[in-house]
This record gives sequence, structure tokens and C-alpha cells, in this order.
Amino acid sequence: MLRFALWSGLAIVLAGIVGAAAWSWSGGADDGEGPPLPIGPTIPAFSLIGADGRTITNADLSGSVWLADFVFTRCSGPCPTLSARMQSLQLALADRPEVKLVTFTLDPKNDTPSVLADYARRFHADPDRWWFLTGSDEAAMHDLIENGLKQTVIPAQGDQQIIHSEYIIVIDRAGRIRSAHGGLDPDSKRLLLRDVKTLLAEPPDA
Repeated sequence: MLRFALWSGLAIVLAGIVGAAAWSWSGGADDGEGPPLPIGPTIPAFSLIGADGRTITNADLSGSVWLADFVFTRCSGPCPTLSARMQSLQLALADRPEVKLVTFTLDPKNDTPSVLADYARRFHADPDRWWFLTGSDEAAMHDLIENGLKQTVIPAQGDQQIIHSEYIIVIDRAGRIRSAHGGLDPDSKRLLLRDVKTLLAEPPDA
């Protein structure tokens, strides 16, 4: 599966990568705050449907640091692994309940709220902290992901499944993209936790 850039012209911060060979998603330590993170695009307003059927907007995430990934439930590629990574992050951030996790489906036609609810249970998602979001229109959903969240998605064509970003991105309290790390990279968990801690240490009005 191809890896895709988060946004052009803004380097992804990968400073301080050490000990990757000895680290796995099942463990790893939070190395503390990292260097200041670049400020990327602000995510535009959106209104989507959660796995519990309620409407979720970007305003519901205002003031929170959050992590986002992109999957679809019928995916036979990286999606189950990405969801397992998010599950591991949820566990690692158990003492920081103010940090949210958001999974955007790439296949809203098939990933109805009830389908997403079943999928969320597979990964023991805490419904108060980890939200699975869908919409009513695939084109609008893909536009949000591509132009709003700056992640690549190529619709399914023939026998080819949806091709999509494998990044987990980090968003600050103001709704700005601040970093991204490959969700299949064994060292990403440490880096994501570091970036979350860096953002939590920033003044709320930074």
C-alpha cells in the first residue's frame, strides 16, 4: 500500500526517533514532550453521524487534542491494523480522557452507524473518547478527507478497493493539523504520544 504525504510543503516532524528496533505497538514509553510542532491547515467545519446515531461536528472537538485515522469496515488491507493501532493509543492515553480519537470511514454507503458500532466494539472503543464517523454522501466525505484533512483517498474502481492514507494525524485544540505518522510504522506510537503530550502542554490559546 502506498504511503501518502499529509500536506505538501510542510515537513512531518520526525525528530528524536530512537530505539525503533526495540519498540513495538504493544509497549513503548512516552518520551515526554517533543520539539514545537509545525502549524498546518485548519480542518473545515463538518457535520457527520457517529456510530451511536448522533450528529458530530467539528465544534464537538473544539478545545480537545485529537487523533484521526481513515478506514472502512470491508477493508481487506491495512484497516484492521490501523484500528488496532488506535486501540493501543486509546489504552496508552487512558489517563488523559480529554484526548479524543476519531475514525473517519471512507465508505459511508456501506458503513452505516450500526455497522460502525459493530466494528467499534471489535476494538473495544470507548464511545466517550473514540468516535467512528460516517456521512450520507461518499463524494462529500472524500472531499472532507482530501481537502479538509489533507489525506489521499482514491475511490474503489472495479475490483480495486478504496486506496487511502495510512497516516494517523494529530490535531490541536484549535482544529489545526500539527503532525502525522504512518500508522503501520512500528515507531509511530511513541511519536504520536510524544506529539499529543507536546500539544497538551501548549497554552489553550496558542
